[in-house]
Amino acid sequence: MIVQDPAIPELILKIADHYNTNISTRFLRPFLAGILSDNELSRRISDMTEHSEAYTTQGVHLDEMYLQVLAIARFIFLVRTDIIPNLRNLSGQTSSNDANKVFRDMAMNNFGANIQVLADYVNELYVKLVANDKLQNGKTRPVYRDIPGLTEIGRYLVER
Repeated sequence: MIVQDPAIPELILKIADHYNTNISTRFLRPFLAGILSDNELSRRISDMTEHSEAYTTQGVHLDEMYLQVLAIARFIFLVRTDIIPNLRNLSGQTSSNDANKVFRDMAMNNFGANIQVLADYVNELYVKLVANDKLQNGKTRPVYRDIPGLTEIGRYLVER
């Protein structure tokens, strides 16, 4: 089923832009490698963040979008539990020349806040998807009820 709401592709573009600009930077990518080594998780995040223009031209398939939202929510959860608490220790292990030190420090210092912004965007997208799903399906069973793991979205996106 293709989503009809034009606000959803706009929000996907917003998520992709934020992820590519603030999360997946050359300074933070080495810390994310362990999480992104999960091929399915990495592929689903990539589908949303690197191919987001396709959603504006081809439309959003609801079932696939739920899986991508679940993947990025799980990514956020793993970053919050595995990376952010250890970021200072991990950052001491990297070497960077003085020209990049300021940019690296900025990326590190803002990483937690940028993850929170990403979580807020993903939550907004999920809420819009569910509302659109219920609207399009009327009295029939919404698609989100048949996607395993979606019940964990709230736990994944809420900061502890």
